[in-house]
Amino acid sequence: MEDPDYILDINGLPVENDQLQIPHETKDNKDKKCLYVMFDCCGVYQHIYKNKAGTHYEGRCPKCLRLVKVAIGPGGTDQRFFHAK
Repeated sequence: MEDPDYILDINGLPVENDQLQIPHETKDNKDKKCLYVMFDCCGVYQHIYKNKAGTHYEGRCPKCLRLVKVAIGPGGTDQRFFHAK
């Protein structure tokens, strides 16, 4: 298995939720569970979604296309906002 290009900060973002610019929900994604990730590389937010197998959340920076992968498993977190360094 290939290692992701990013390390995800499990503590989340150090800002209040009302300061975040959350991407808008669309008809296609409002029922899907997702994580919100701030990509340091380009200073942008992006949704990332579960893969088809349901084992990871996967996504890419919308500008430079660097990969982020977050495992799903027991002992995880219920946080939805993360910071990719």
